[in-house]
Amino acid sequence: MTTTTAPPRPAPAGEHVPAGSRLLPVLAALAVVAGVVFRLHSQSALWLDEALSVNIAKLPLSELPAALRQDGAPPLYYLLLHGWMAVFGTSTTAVRALSAVFAVAALPLAWLLGRRLADARTGWIALLLLASSPFAVRYATETRMYSLVLVLVLVGGSLLVEALRRPTLPRLLGVALCTTALMLTHYWALYLLTTTGALLLVLSLRGGRQPAARRCVGALVVGGLLFLPWLPSFLFQAEHTGTPWVNAPKPSAVLSSIGVWGGGLNTAAGGLLLLLLVALAVLALLGRRVDGGVVLAVPVSRTAAALCLVSLGTLVLGIALAVVTSAGYAPRYSSAAFGPFLVLAAMGATALPRRARTPLLAVAVAAGLFGSAMVPLSHLRTEAPRIARALRAELQPGDLVVYCPDQTGPAVSRLLPVSTDQVVYPTLGRPERVDWVDYAQRNAKASPTAFADRVLARTSHTIWLVAAGQHLTFGHQCEDLDRILTARRGGRELLVPISKRYGEWAQLTRYAPAG
Repeated sequence: MTTTTAPPRPAPAGEHVPAGSRLLPVLAALAVVAGVVFRLHSQSALWLDEALSVNIAKLPLSELPAALRQDGAPPLYYLLLHGWMAVFGTSTTAVRALSAVFAVAALPLAWLLGRRLADARTGWIALLLLASSPFAVRYATETRMYSLVLVLVLVGGSLLVEALRRPTLPRLLGVALCTTALMLTHYWALYLLTTTGALLLVLSLRGGRQPAARRCVGALVVGGLLFLPWLPSFLFQAEHTGTPWVNAPKPSAVLSSIGVWGGGLNTAAGGLLLLLLVALAVLALLGRRVDGGVVLAVPVSRTAAALCLVSLGTLVLGIALAVVTSAGYAPRYSSAAFGPFLVLAAMGATALPRRARTPLLAVAVAAGLFGSAMVPLSHLRTEAPRIARALRAELQPGDLVVYCPDQTGPAVSRLLPVSTDQVVYPTLGRPERVDWVDYAQRNAKASPTAFADRVLARTSHTIWLVAAGQHLTFGHQCEDLDRILTARRGGRELLVPISKRYGEWAQLTRYAPAG
């Protein structure tokens, strides 16, 4: 959610507005068409988190709260996905389509927020940048909640801007409901709401918008109160789940996350887009038009400063707490801060004269679309399809598929016949979901030898091991399990080797039936 203390800026004197206004909608239309197409489909199979989302969301509604306590996530996205799958099914295309709908809906919302914060030109540029954003396209093609987070941030930001200008009851109620919805969608929204609330508190004590800012603070409080029914589950998750699958970040994660917003630093297009977005953000803060050019000067724009605080403040606060508490972090969590940053960059572009703005935006959009085009074409999110194809070709009645660690189970098991006998290490449970409750403590007590004894007692037929080492909290347990099964069954055959070209990789090993 974003806020502002300044009215929309008029078009700079001396600039021929109609010419630029004619060109920007054309560029926006082309970028939107391409961006929408990229958001509609991905050729990759579902990876772990997506498969978990589907397997949780398809449970009966009465079982969702308990499943989410084990998973560590809030419920809103899963409730929406549950209803979506009831209508459209559980195919890969169907379950990803919900995120695509949210991602497409975010495009006009970015335009609206840019227009309300500044002017129509800023809105069009925000639309251009979002439509061509590889970060936005990536999470439009995943069965996860990040596109929904973006929609809620943009809707909440627009409502908050209007409430600060005229705090009517419907606008304040909208702010409160968006606050609750964000908290029930992703917990990183708490950092966004904290920075927004801090800014509103400052405005409530000084400046010309004190009464409106106080009412907006009240709306955030009401939104927090509506979260209270879920609070016991949140406290349980905070104590027992967390993110045991990833290391705590370093402070440098702030910079690397901004790099991910630009599409990543591993390609020239991503690096170029990042450089342009950061430059535009600086221009939004310090840029001043002079004699047909632009210079950097103080004081900073109050509107841009508010956007910067909400965006970068959210990112810094979340990562700082993760560093201090040794909590895990992944750049996708920062989607709550991404929308305000793009609008900030759009404001920076309006500080440029048209002769510089148009080619710069053309380069930024081209770089973004190039990176976005690669996202839906990628097959490299998970190695699960290779493993599942090999299993389906060889599986016989009585065979047992073992997953070590349990995190390898959801993506592969989704692609196997429902009659397949499958278990996970170390619990011997089903592979569809992962129980993250006290995960590290449970894995530390696990015994590969004891697990192998139970597996060998369960079947004399072929055993198949889907394994991936180097997972946190497991040490070398999966490698040890492989050695034990090899010794007990008199050998092994590696059918699918690990390929670290994939974001999520594993290998498939076969152990012959007992002689």
